Formats: sequence, C-alpha cells, structure tokens
Amino acid sequence: MHPRTTAGWLLALLLPVTALAEPRSYRVVSPAEGSKAEAVVVYSLGTHTQVAQDIRGEVTLDTATLAGGSGAVVVAIAGIHGDGGTRDCHMREALGIDYAAGGRFPKEHVCDAHDALPASGPEAVAFPDIRLEILGARPLDDPGLLGTGKPVRVELDVRWTVHGVSKPQKELTRLVQEGNGLHARGRSTVVLADHGVVVKATRVLFAEIKVGDAVTVTYDLRLVSVAR
Repeated sequence: MHPRTTAGWLLALLLPVTALAEPRSYRVVSPAEGSKAEAVVVYSLGTHTQVAQDIRGEVTLDTATLAGGSGAVVVAIAGIHGDGGTRDCHMREALGIDYAAGGRFPKEHVCDAHDALPASGPEAVAFPDIRLEILGARPLDDPGLLGTGKPVRVELDVRWTVHGVSKPQKELTRLVQEGNGLHARGRSTVVLADHGVVVKATRVLFAEIKVGDAVTVTYDLRLVSVAR
C-alpha cells in the first residue's frame, strides 16, 4: 500500500475516536435546579447540618475517557444555612473574617443582636466564598459504563480554598449520566485547621459548646451541558 494511502487510512480510522474524545463543558446548576450540598459539623453536644443554598460553577470533562478534567464549584458562605440563627452567624465569622485585619474576632464573637456581621471594616466578611477547583481526573471504572446509566468512580485532584487558604487533596466522586448531563455524587472531609479557620466556642447556659475540626461535606451536583 502506498505510504500516503496508508496515512490517509489511519487518519480516517482515528478521526471518529478523536471526535468522541472531545471535552465538553458543563454548568453546575443551582439548588433550585437540583444540585445539593451540605456540611455536617460535629459539636460537643452532637452534630449540626448546614445546607448550601448558593452553588455555582462550570467544569470541563471528556466523558469518553473521564480523564483530565478542569473547572471549579463555588459556594457562597452567605448562602450556607443551618438553624438560621446565631450558629449560622458564628459560621460566617469563622469562615469569612480576615483575622489579621485587626478586628475583635476570634478573641470574641462579633455577631450583633440580629445575628449579622458588619457590612464594612475589619469584622466584615473578607472571604465570601468556598471554592473547589478540579485539577485532574482519573477513572477507576470502565468509562464505557457511563453510557449504560451505571455510576462510574472517578478519582479527582482538587484544590479547596477556604478562608482564603488553598490546599490540594484527592477526592472520590461517582458520575451518573442523565440525558446529556451528569450527576456528580461524593463526600469530602475538610479539616478546618488546614485552612487556618478558628471556630470560637460559645456558651449556652452553663455549657461551653465546642466545634470539631473536621467537617464532612456531601454533595450531589447536577451538571448540564453548555452549548458552545
């Protein structure tokens, strides 16, 4: 066979594979559209669940190989709610205030009588978001299973940015195909001390309520294909 003919035949054979392996962008829909994320915080008297009501982001993934991957998911701390009261404000203190700015926290709580923080100054929120960046992905199961409706385990290289401090770690997520979109389901552990977060104890009657250092985050994110 002539070399040019051979090269053309090989190119024609490889082109369909290349087309199938094209990365696609997905928008992370809001909780109102189906995404869910919550954090379980351990207190000295039990546990407290806080739910994210403001989730946004975009990720890029090649569904044919489930390798590579990039993008970010962002959660606004103002949209994280538990009981809607003092504990929520204490969460915003710990996660949002820049301790080096010269305010009273973490020496003392600065939430006012309405469970709010100042809108400006050293005790205002300086870090309004929690950010999860996707740096890479590796499938642990056959990527072809995705088209059958079965979950596929994917190991992710990620970077968490909490309280302005970024830390890399590995995560395990499960992807399930839904029409031309995806569901990403998983669980993460975030160690607050790794991000310099101080959660100040508070007193209720005669008891001092302390918070554990590890927070368990569970998520079910709905990803919708973005037309380019």
